[in-house]
Order: sequence, then C-alpha cells, then structure tokens
Amino acid sequence: MADNDRQFSWRQGNVVTLEAAKALNLLAPECDDQYFAVVASHDCDLSASQDKEPCVEVVVGKRIDKLGGDSFGKTARRLHIEYQSEAGPVAIELLATSKRPVAKHELFSTQPRHDIWLDGQGIGILQRWLASRYHRAAFPEAFEDRLRNANLPGKRTFLKRIESVLADGGDHIRALLFDLDEGKDVERDGPDDVYQLGIVVLYDSLRDEPAAAQVAGEAAEALEELFEAAFHPKDSGWKNICLMYCDPISDSAITVAQREMLKQWRLEHMSLQEDPPQPMITP
Repeated sequence: MADNDRQFSWRQGNVVTLEAAKALNLLAPECDDQYFAVVASHDCDLSASQDKEPCVEVVVGKRIDKLGGDSFGKTARRLHIEYQSEAGPVAIELLATSKRPVAKHELFSTQPRHDIWLDGQGIGILQRWLASRYHRAAFPEAFEDRLRNANLPGKRTFLKRIESVLADGGDHIRALLFDLDEGKDVERDGPDDVYQLGIVVLYDSLRDEPAAAQVAGEAAEALEELFEAAFHPKDSGWKNICLMYCDPISDSAITVAQREMLKQWRLEHMSLQEDPPQPMITP
C-alpha cells in the first residue's frame, strides 16, 4: 500500500532539469543544456519508502551528434542511447563511472523534464546496460590476449578496427554474439592451439530492417576480412583464433536457445583513460 514517502512522478530513465541538476551538484554551474542527469534507479526503488531506499542513483551524460558503436549497450562502461522529443530523437552518451547518489527527498522536491523521454525500447536498453556493469560474459584470458595482441599493418590495433566496424553501423547493430569453442572454457596454449570462433552480428529489426540487414551484412564481411588478416597467414593455416563463421541475424529471427548458447562480446577494450569524460561533474 502506498505511503506518504512514495513519489510517483519519477521513473527510471527520467531526465533531471538542468537547474535542478546544478542545484543538486550533479552538474557543474557552467554546464549548458547539452548535459543531462538521468535517473538510473529502478521504479520499484523510486517508489519505496525513504527509510528503505534513501537515495536515488543518477548517471550523468552529454548530448552527441549520433549513435555510435556504444549503442544498444555494446559497451558496459559507456552507452549511446536515443531519447525522444517533440523535435525528434536526441542522442545522449552516458558513462557508468559518472553515477552519483542523490538524497531521494532532494530529488523528489523537483519535477522531471517532460520534453524528453525514453520509449519502451529505450527503457529496455538502459536497463540492460545498467545491469551489464555487473553481469558480463567472461571469456578465457588467453582468448582475450590474442584479440588484444593481434598484429595488423598500420597504427590502429585489431580491437580499434572492430570498434570502427561497429561504430559504422552503431544504430543498427545490437550486439556481437560469440560462439567460442561451443561454450567450453579452455585456456589454449600456443598459436597452433587455436580457438574455434563463430560470430553472430545481431541487428535491430524494428528500425528500417532492410537497411539494418545490409549494414549487418557489411559488418560481417568486414569482420571476416579483419580476422583473416590477423589470424590466417597466407603461408599457413589459422593461428591463435580460427573464425568458423560470421553471420548477420535479425533480433526477431534468433531463437531463445541460440541466444542462451551465445555470449555477448562487449567493447571492454575501450579505455576511459584514452577517452576521458568531459568535465561535467562537480567534485
């Protein structure tokens, strides 16, 4: 039964007004309307009495030009997400390291913005991203090392090139799903002891599916070429990692059994030290 401490005007994903965000020390005084403070706490925690849940968790972000490789929660540390408004979609970048607690009674003395909101898909993306910080698929360290240490001509690393492939189709590609050694956790030894890898490029069927299918197909081809260049020398067979397949699949076509068998590979190589957050949060 509801009590006087419950507050029903706030929901997960709501955006704090700029003035309130500054007053609550979530944003620096010099921040403009390109910065956002988003409520991360779940609706159940928001509606719980203050003696049970005295604080609300807020994550701070900034406006970006368009969605990139961090869309759909492909990276646990950073999220590109699309809010809705009367003027059209608004792309926002959120950083997991920018989460801040705020006293519930202080936040509830204000009202959320009503000119910008998340639709149903957006809420689902935000929730999965928040959960991914503590629930990530683990891959063998030897496998991760082989990805990190792959040799390619040029200055960009193998992982940076994967990042580029996903960034090109960031608003269509939902995830890279890995089928590694049929789910067996093996630490392989030596370049001839190869990991058997299959990749599913999962794409969004809800927004312009023909374009998404094409983007995912191009990404799959680019990934095949990338793995071939990194792990399949011309004078020998596969070394370190053998790419068995790389297929684009719609999120409306993949089965529950397939999804449970595959592990999502996230772009955890992306370093916030190389790409530091903007000075948007007060000390």
